[in-house]
Amino acid sequence: MAEFSKLIITGRGQALIAKTIAGTGSMEFTKISTSSAVYDLEQVEGLTELANVEQTSLISSIIRTNETAVKIETSFNNLELAEGYYMRSLGLYAMDADEGEILYAVTT
Repeated sequence: MAEFSKLIITGRGQALIAKTIAGTGSMEFTKISTSSAVYDLEQVEGLTELANVEQTSLISSIIRTNETAVKIETSFNNLELAEGYYMRSLGLYAMDADEGEILYAVTT
C-alpha cells in the first residue's frame, strides 16, 4: 500500500478557505486526480495544476470525522488504462465561484 504525505493546501486552496471563512465563498470538493509527476513538498503550495495527470475520479463520499477533519473518498480502477504508471501524487479539486475549479490540495 502506498504511503502519502499529509494533504498540503495550495495557495488557491488557502484563498478559497479565506473566502469561506469571510462568508464570501463556499467550498465544494469536485474530484481527485492522480499524477505520475514527482513534487518536493516545498513545491506543492505554489501549484495551480498537476502535471502528468493519469486518472481522474469524482468524489464518492465526504464524511466529517471529528471537529477539525473530513474523510474524502474516491476510487480508481485500471479498466481504461493502456499502460501502468507510478502514482506519485494526488490532487484534490474544489469549485471556487470566482476562479472555477481549482487545485485545492496535493499529497505526494
